[in-house]
Amino acid sequence: MPTERNANGFVAGESFLERNHLLLLSTQVGITRLWDQSVCIDLDNETLVDRLADLPKRGGKTARRYTADSSYECADGRRGVCESKPRAFLDQHAEKHALAGKVLDKYGRSFITLTEEHFSPVFISNLENLLKATSEGQRRHAEMAIEKLHQALGQQERWLTVELKQSASLSNADIFFGLAHGVLRADLRQSLFNDNSWVEASHGSLDHLIFEAL
Repeated sequence: MPTERNANGFVAGESFLERNHLLLLSTQVGITRLWDQSVCIDLDNETLVDRLADLPKRGGKTARRYTADSSYECADGRRGVCESKPRAFLDQHAEKHALAGKVLDKYGRSFITLTEEHFSPVFISNLENLLKATSEGQRRHAEMAIEKLHQALGQQERWLTVELKQSASLSNADIFFGLAHGVLRADLRQSLFNDNSWVEASHGSLDHLIFEAL
């Protein structure tokens, strides 16, 4: 998945669930860097290692391990680890999962786990469109949309989305430009384009792009 938060320009997941959580971490405000599978936890010694090959061996057997799906760094320097697992897996491996969290806490890293319950089709679609809206290649289109939005918000600060689109001659993509750049805000876990969906002026705030407590 493409992201400007990784030096390679992309991150990779091994499942759709991993892909979805990487999508969330690529759009949530406050995260500046993102890596996939960059932390390996030695559960026997309760330490972190950089690579699987660095895991110690005892009696020819490699130490029990937990390789998390991704790591991130926030603008304030805090670092954390994100894991994506089906709810049934967490219920089955609760002890191992708790031990991984304990080790990460010892190293000062937060640990969040996202399950399929976090991602509805509407939320995934909204995240995908937000990611497109922040692309450098879309900057000129974003600037034009933002100009139209400011004019409309000067008339009123809260709109039914369908009425805002009609009044200001905006597309769905233009609404996402506004959301991505702090001109509009809305609940992004809900549909934005139903007849009763609302958006409102954000006044530069990006708080609506905080989806998970990190």
